[in-house]
Amino acid sequence: MQRRIPLMRFRFAEADHERYGDGWWTFDEAALTRLRARELMALDEELREHLGVNVITALDSYLKGGTVGALAVMWMARRFAGVDESLADFDPLPMLAEVKLLKATDDNPPASTSSPSPVSEEA
Repeated sequence: MQRRIPLMRFRFAEADHERYGDGWWTFDEAALTRLRARELMALDEELREHLGVNVITALDSYLKGGTVGALAVMWMARRFAGVDESLADFDPLPMLAEVKLLKATDDNPPASTSSPSPVSEEA
């Protein structure tokens, strides 16, 4: 799968810090390519059930600035980092989140983890 969404980090709006924390989260679309078929199908199923879209449609929505896409990408980033949270319970302020696009380099390899501090390299 070719990357469509640039490697990016985000942190939640201040109003969401109590519920979701104030650290930085990374969304790396390449994490999707590392999912086994059944896990990817389960991800698709949860997105369809709660947002009415599959993974590909969610990514397209994000690229077009859609709220559904932003919500899906933020939730997937947390899920890939090990946060077990139902999408039905995930309700941040996605349009107020701080987002940084990153360059994938040897010093900043693609990853899907939360980080306590912002990254210095931006796209």
